[in-house]
Amino acid sequence: MPKATFQNLPSDKRERFTAAALDEFAVHDYRTASVSRIARMAGIAKGSVYQYFDGKQDLYLYLVTLAAERKFGFIDGSLPADAGGFFERFRLTVFHGARFDFTHPRLARLLYNVTYEPTGPETRAVSAQLKAASYRYVRGLVDTGIRSGDLRAELDVDFAVFALYQLSVSLRDYLSERFAFSFVDAVRHGSGSPVPDDDIMAVLDELVELLRRGLAPTT
Repeated sequence: MPKATFQNLPSDKRERFTAAALDEFAVHDYRTASVSRIARMAGIAKGSVYQYFDGKQDLYLYLVTLAAERKFGFIDGSLPADAGGFFERFRLTVFHGARFDFTHPRLARLLYNVTYEPTGPETRAVSAQLKAASYRYVRGLVDTGIRSGDLRAELDVDFAVFALYQLSVSLRDYLSERFAFSFVDAVRHGSGSPVPDDDIMAVLDELVELLRRGLAPTT
């Protein structure tokens, strides 16, 4: 995680470095991301990077943690207290997750890379931490849904959490293809979301209806 040298930087210089590092890891996978390019984009000497972090892996962990915290915080902050039962809460959770992705393409692309890129010894632990945090979040929704009676009591919770997690992650691919949104282009050009909220929600309405038929108790 960041050294005191990084924490003590003026905020504008710290933010400029973080933006350059996010751009690099968003456009490139871990193996091909370059500390030299990050330093050049941030306008600093390469050696300064190692005064801020222990190395590339340490910087990567910091960025992934930052991205995950901001995404989970955005979702939690966007959910109304009276979001309703499991299906409505899941729909809104995925909706606000998609809104975050489309409006914060650098962070979204980094989290996507962590999820999908081949895991080597330097990235395996980071990927596992991110997945574990996501699983805990989804499990909380499922456990609450079972207690409230929105989901079947005999549901295989582990499989339900796995399936819902995979659906929510893969949905981003579907949405980006359906609405012709390139996250890499958005990172390179600094553009936000051109996808209307109503269009995202229409897709999620179809998804939730499909889930409701398979997960809800039979009457």
